[in-house]
Amino acid sequence: MLVKNLLDVFRPKRWYRNLMMIIGVLIAVKVLNLDISQTFGGTNSWTFVAALVSLCLIASANYGINEVLDAPFDAKHPQKKHRAIPSGRISAKLVVWISIGLYILGMAVVALTTKWPLIASVFLLLLSGIVYNIPPIRLKDRAYVDFTTEALNNAIRLMIGWYVIASSSQWVPASFVLAYWFIGVFLMASKRFGEIRLIGDRKAAGEYRRSLAHYDEEHLLMSMIGALAACYFMVGFLCFKYSVDIVIVLPFMVGWVIWFFKLAFEDNTIVKDPERIFEKKGFLSYSLLTGILFAYFFFSGSQFLNWIK
Repeated sequence: MLVKNLLDVFRPKRWYRNLMMIIGVLIAVKVLNLDISQTFGGTNSWTFVAALVSLCLIASANYGINEVLDAPFDAKHPQKKHRAIPSGRISAKLVVWISIGLYILGMAVVALTTKWPLIASVFLLLLSGIVYNIPPIRLKDRAYVDFTTEALNNAIRLMIGWYVIASSSQWVPASFVLAYWFIGVFLMASKRFGEIRLIGDRKAAGEYRRSLAHYDEEHLLMSMIGALAACYFMVGFLCFKYSVDIVIVLPFMVGWVIWFFKLAFEDNTIVKDPERIFEKKGFLSYSLLTGILFAYFFFSGSQFLNWIK
């Protein structure tokens, strides 16, 4: 029972999110014109494994701290009140000590790589969890700041992947970081949108999460649309700088957005619980297809639409 409760708190099932760092690795291979067959040999293989392990440990520690500090609020949530800490099935003090241990272990593992930009990127994820959850800063209680800062974790994962391959003098392009950040803002704003629709009452929503007391569906929808516009602007920039063929994927991306918004208005929508995407096999398959097409046209280098520049 203890092991099950610990797994619920530290959420290793969500480690799959950390595989997003692979995209950062592949972007580095493309942008830096590296030979992918030689990229993952020797030191780079070890660095990749160390970075992934460290990333998972730090992410779990952040989840642990989040669970402890959110427990009084989760107890007022119709679904989260059944979690291990609010329901009293596990000690908050135990979770804090394990989280501290995971922080130390995670930083120790990545420190073995001796690549300071990589170490700094992992530490940035740790710092993100601290300022997001712990008073007096606790950014998650600040309206709009909460989901815009939480979305930075996507960009940080990309940076970690980039610095697995790149040297300290090869800075990650800002266009990729911004595109990842903006799509993260869209997804996190969507999560807030799903939460206020589930709870239904602004006062009750504010008791669960203080920032929710300042939201309504209209303003969150505006935030989602704004973040999407910014993301797609950066995608356009990437098209003309790296591979104009990406424009072929645009209709698929528009279709993905329409489908996503349709899901957002469902009762108990999956957009507030991204790990439930597996419940929507059609949407999941379409998302994978769109991602594969984007990757193909970005990495193929065919440039058969280069004439439109």
